Amino acid sequence: MRVLLLTPFAPNGKHNHAAADTIVQLTPRLAEQVDLFVYSPGNNSASERDDLKYTLLPSDVVARPSHLDRLRVEPAWLRQAWPREATQEAAELIRRIQPDVVHAEYLQSAEVVGLSRASVLGLHDITEKVMRESYRASSGLERPYRLAELVRTRRFERAAIRQAAAVITLSDADFAVARTYNPNTVLARPGIHVGERSWSPPPVTSRPRLVFAGAMWRRANVLVAELLAREVMPIVWQSLPDAELRIVGADPTPEVVGLGEHDSRVVVTGAVPDFQSEMLGAHAVVVPSIVGGGVLMKVAHAMALGCPVITSSGPAESVRGDASMLYVASSADEIAAAVRAAVEAPQDAAQRGRNARAHIERTFRWDDTVRSYLDAYAIAGRQ
Repeated sequence: MRVLLLTPFAPNGKHNHAAADTIVQLTPRLAEQVDLFVYSPGNNSASERDDLKYTLLPSDVVARPSHLDRLRVEPAWLRQAWPREATQEAAELIRRIQPDVVHAEYLQSAEVVGLSRASVLGLHDITEKVMRESYRASSGLERPYRLAELVRTRRFERAAIRQAAAVITLSDADFAVARTYNPNTVLARPGIHVGERSWSPPPVTSRPRLVFAGAMWRRANVLVAELLAREVMPIVWQSLPDAELRIVGADPTPEVVGLGEHDSRVVVTGAVPDFQSEMLGAHAVVVPSIVGGGVLMKVAHAMALGCPVITSSGPAESVRGDASMLYVASSADEIAAAVRAAVEAPQDAAQRGRNARAHIERTFRWDDTVRSYLDAYAIAGRQ
């Protein structure tokens, strides 16, 4: 089977967000099963490498988002990674390669779905839900823009889901939503590698350390960082005055950097060479979600390390986690209480971590992920 995979995030690139854990890991595994051609706008790097298992198609198109994008019919966020010229190049590639299946991974590339009857749309979240929560969390002059983006996103996403021959989602909740618009929806939980490194309780004399990790230029992570630093930690400090919050991730915004300037117990690290070491050195990984969105990969990876993980109900449900393996909390008071529980009862925290690690190993297997993608290709190929 010949498959043309279209993705805004190049699988041979380096990414400081979830694409490093999803499309980068998925593509070579798919290439072992199908004749795979891969297109990403602006990606000319390593086009001559002979160790790739897939054919990397060159592109000179570069995304140049503009303020004018906010005035158009389609969502403005679309143009941050997928320019109009990319859709034109993709159309030409479809005519030239004549693939059996056109696979648009991520909603950004969904403009291409209508160009082929045998199309697969891979959704990493239901973006309408994310935009709705983003609108609810907005205020002031930003609020009308967030509402406009919500309306545009709803129209764009629902149309793409209906038009695709098959849809792939990564979580049960997103599967339920997508299936209401397209019965040919397949659940493909992302594979997670469970390595040899695993968490163990820090020394009892060590300073309580909490870690929040993510791409710190993303608005969703900025909102969580502000919640933790401004609302959760003041409650934590009432009983654990020496507790340290480490906000870990590349390209922190000025708002995030400012969180570390008011209290030395809040440390904004920026990019770090090893996320795992940060998580393994913490008393707990605190990763709630405000705007939601698919499987929160930082939750799954912390669970795979056996760390005590404090998260909210949405991310917990997306990984099929429960109180035997996670601390589930939503409000500032609940999160602070979970922090105290993890720090003051390290053996219980360790047991939850072991349960979480075993759960990820059973439930998030790459072989199962690839099989689900192949099922979606088979559905699309019959159209």
